[in-house]
Amino acid sequence: MATSTNAAQLAQEVAIIVDRSRQVNYGSLAGTTILVLDWFLTLDMEVTHVWNSPWSVMKVLYLVSRYTPFIDIPTGNIHQFGYAVPEKTCHVMYDCTAWMFTVGMAIADLIFTFRTWVIWGKTKPMGWALAALYAAIWILALVILGIYLPTVIHEASPFPELFGCIARSPSTLLSTSYIAFMVFEAIMLLLVVVRGISDLRNGGSESRLMRLVYRDGVIYYIYIFCLSTLNAITILKFPKDYGSILLGLQRMVHSVLSCRVILHIREQARKQEHGGLGSTTDVTQLSSIQFPDWRAGGGTQQSEP
Repeated sequence: MATSTNAAQLAQEVAIIVDRSRQVNYGSLAGTTILVLDWFLTLDMEVTHVWNSPWSVMKVLYLVSRYTPFIDIPTGNIHQFGYAVPEKTCHVMYDCTAWMFTVGMAIADLIFTFRTWVIWGKTKPMGWALAALYAAIWILALVILGIYLPTVIHEASPFPELFGCIARSPSTLLSTSYIAFMVFEAIMLLLVVVRGISDLRNGGSESRLMRLVYRDGVIYYIYIFCLSTLNAITILKFPKDYGSILLGLQRMVHSVLSCRVILHIREQARKQEHGGLGSTTDVTQLSSIQFPDWRAGGGTQQSEP
């Protein structure tokens, strides 16, 4: 009787593991689907506004943000779907994917930060403030990741024909990163809204380009803030097996939205330059980023977004 009970309990535990692993895999596939679909939808814009443009800091950031997920995907898929992956390989794949996800999201946030700086007129005080905020958030995130990864327990799949590796951690430390991201994104959203309201009152957001920048700024930050909130809640409140269910989705959404920021600005700037649809000042401000030379007597260094 006891043997029968133990067997039934084991079968139930196995069923739970299989079900949760599949759901985590569905989350990863959702992020991959969004990334690939967006790439096809925006490829023509990318060729026109990025590939054919001169090399610049923002072009490099765009290409890194756009194409590093295509490195993340195979690595993550081996971990999630690989057949009979050894435990050591599971460990290496998980750590590599985690670091690539984090660095990729940091690059995407750098693009968002540049865009916010441009909205605020590229002033020196705002530049320093945004640089300090960005550095504080992402140094914290990297430190937390370095502490968190050793706590993750890796196991080879007991059912390799159904799913790949199993990774779980008793620590909820990773939620601290997402709470920090929520603070960062809330501040960025507030800056965009405050500047947009001020600009609207002063009659400075009449051009299509400026309306586009403010619209994307508000909508994109809301999307990312919601994802960070859901990630924090998932890590804190859901079973440990679900801890990574939204990580891949947030990584891909960061990539997609940061790249769309650059594509939309360049597309609208080109329309205004050729069609006279808005202020020349707006086009100059938003179709290039001038990095101040903050040394004594310095000028500016210009880069297109």
